[in-house]
Amino acid sequence: EAKKNVITPAKKSVTSTDQRFFRIPFVRPDENQEGAKGWWFAHFDGEWIGRQMELHPGREPVMLLAGKDDMQMCELSLDETGLTRKRGAEILNTEFEKEWLKNGGAPYNRPADRKKNGK
Repeated sequence: EAKKNVITPAKKSVTSTDQRFFRIPFVRPDENQEGAKGWWFAHFDGEWIGRQMELHPGREPVMLLAGKDDMQMCELSLDETGLTRKRGAEILNTEFEKEWLKNGGAPYNRPADRKKNGK
């Protein structure tokens, strides 16, 4: 019995220079068992998260930076999160930056740039 040749599309690999940005709505239960709607934002610098932001109505924003807040950040690689397959999750870098700066986030220095500049 002859085997059929099946051509599958090549999976786009994430390179260390890819900058990708995501926004996901979520509901976090509060003490009253009523869900508080919020937004989870992520900036992936290559395969790993560089910045993470959580916006909750009526609460201070949670702003996390890789290299500083690693223990509180998403530990999954971009591929493991499934975000690239979630329709409508990916946003433009300008959308992310607008929210990041509006909520007091510091300018982002990529790890490669931090090493060059000694920061």
